[in-house]
Amino acid sequence: MNLTDLLVHEMVVDWGPNRRVVASRQGETVFECVVRPAGGLWYVTECLPQRDDPAIADHLGRVLAYLKEQGIGDVVVVHPEFWDVGGTDCGRIVPMWLRLDAEMIASFERVLPVGHKVEPFSEDVPGEPHDRRVFAELTQNQYGPLIPEASLRIVADGVPRGAIAVTEDRGVPLVGHLVVEPAARGGGLGRTLLVRSMLGLAEAGYVDCRLNVMAENFAARRLYRSIGFVQDRATLRASRVTS
Repeated sequence: MNLTDLLVHEMVVDWGPNRRVVASRQGETVFECVVRPAGGLWYVTECLPQRDDPAIADHLGRVLAYLKEQGIGDVVVVHPEFWDVGGTDCGRIVPMWLRLDAEMIASFERVLPVGHKVEPFSEDVPGEPHDRRVFAELTQNQYGPLIPEASLRIVADGVPRGAIAVTEDRGVPLVGHLVVEPAARGGGLGRTLLVRSMLGLAEAGYVDCRLNVMAENFAARRLYRSIGFVQDRATLRASRVTS
C-alpha cells in the first residue's frame, strides 16, 4: 500500500458522552464524525465534509470498520442522502435552524385556551409510550443537559396536554421532542410551546437553536417554519448498519 493512501483513525473526547472520530492522511484531516450512545444504540452523526463524492462515502465506510474494531458494530448513521452506506433505511431527516430574535418570535404567540397554563417540564408528560421513552432519554443527558428555561409543559385540569424538551447538544440548543395530545391538536398548543421555549432560550442568552425533523412529518415542518425555522443543510438519511 502506498503510504499516501494510509488513513489513521483516532477517537477523541468531543462533548459529554460523545466521541469524535478523525480520519487523517499524512497529518491532514480528511474526514470526521461524531459518535454518540443513545437509546441503547450508537449514532454516527455530523459527518464532514458533506460533499457528493464517492471517496468521502468511502471514508465513512472505513470509519465504520474502525468502530467495529473498537467494539461498536451496530450503529445508526445519519448522513447526507446522496451517500450510499448500505444497511437498513430508517428515514430521511430535515435539519432546521432558527435565529433567536426574541421580538420576532414573540409576535407569533397566541392566547392559550381557557384553563390551560404553561409549566416547567417534569416527568409527567403526555404522549404515546414512544414519546415518553424519548422524553426519558432526554432527561438522562443522552443528548446533553436539559435546558430548563426552554423545556415546558402545557397543563389543563391538572393533566399534561403537551410538552417540549430542549437540550444543550454540543453547546447548541437542540429541540429534542415536542408532542401534543391527539385530542388537543389544532388548538395552537404546539405553537405556544415552541414560541415560549424559544423565548426562554433567548432570555437564557442563546443566539440560535437547531432541530431535526423527519421529512414526512409535514405538520411538524409547517409548525417549525411558521415561527422562522429554515432548513440550513442538505436533507439527511438515517441508515442502521450492523457489522
